[in-house]
Amino acid sequence: MFEASAMVVAHPDDDILWLSGALAQVEQTVFCFNDHPRQGELGGARLRTIAEYPLANVSSLEVVEPMSFNKADWTRPLLTEYGVELGKDRAAELRYQTAHAQLLPLLRPVVAGRKNIFTHNPWGEYGHEDHILVYRALSQLQSDYGYTLWFSNYCSSHSVHLMNSCVSRLDALCEPVPANLQLAQRIAALYKKNGCWTWFDDYRWFEQECLFAQPVSGAARGVVPDGRGFPLNYISVQLKTEPAQPPRPAWRKALARLKRKLIKAP
Repeated sequence: MFEASAMVVAHPDDDILWLSGALAQVEQTVFCFNDHPRQGELGGARLRTIAEYPLANVSSLEVVEPMSFNKADWTRPLLTEYGVELGKDRAAELRYQTAHAQLLPLLRPVVAGRKNIFTHNPWGEYGHEDHILVYRALSQLQSDYGYTLWFSNYCSSHSVHLMNSCVSRLDALCEPVPANLQLAQRIAALYKKNGCWTWFDDYRWFEQECLFAQPVSGAARGVVPDGRGFPLNYISVQLKTEPAQPPRPAWRKALARLKRKLIKAP
């Protein structure tokens, strides 16, 4: 599982929240996003933490966050080739697609020669659009490089609809891995000290994580059959979820333009 392995996650602190059991065993850890356009000090705080990180071979691709969080319609999430559709915000959708296009060439040298890549699950753990983007990018590159993709069993009340739609594509078995609580708490203290901890202050880690394997496309694999259970690390997350607004009909747009012209007319 850990031979020729790397961990690729969206943000600093995702490493210890969703894959702490694998963190000390992989050969390399890579964060995809760093700066946030509306949180000017966050990027520097993250880089300081990476510089103080207690494990070797940790780096960031330093892509700017697309500010996609909670922009999807989580009541009816729709997966796309670049992540999940952001129906609430067209500008965010464009930033999201741009971030995906930027990541693909940056990830190639990271995954080249690797046999195992650890990353986010298809539903983004608790439901973060950036997490799904990273998973989709690594899934796209998988056929080119032939690695096995691994992800954990975290889910939330926010992401459960999407998780349910992904269950049929999971392998029949998952590998239990003890969470590395001591290492997770040590690194969490670093994130908090530097001001880049983005999760609950009183969060209590699960003692075990379960890792699903996604073999390269075309490889023999099983799926979760009816009646087979598997564990979930389920987190209650209360986020306001509003359905995406349908686009205005063309006649309404034309009428709005006409009204604007009439208002401007002398």
